[in-house]
Amino acid sequence: MLASVLRSEKAVQMSIAIVRAFIALKQYAIINEGREQQIRMILDRLDEHDFQLNGIYKAIENLLNEKAEKKAEEQKWMDRERIGFRS
Repeated sequence: MLASVLRSEKAVQMSIAIVRAFIALKQYAIINEGREQQIRMILDRLDEHDFQLNGIYKAIENLLNEKAEKKAEEQKWMDRERIGFRS
């Protein structure tokens, strides 16, 4: 590297600094790879939870619609035209 060409103390120190920088960069990449995998796992879980929550919301909407329809039907029955004896 640089130290083998220039053969000075400064060149040796710079070569050591460059190697240390590359080592730190590699360690940073390894650490972030693990974090990236963790983030992907979390995102996958969130997608699964979103799917499950959507199913729950649809079920609740269906129950509310059924209840509203039943109430409307009961109201229609109560508002029907009466026949027969009235007192």
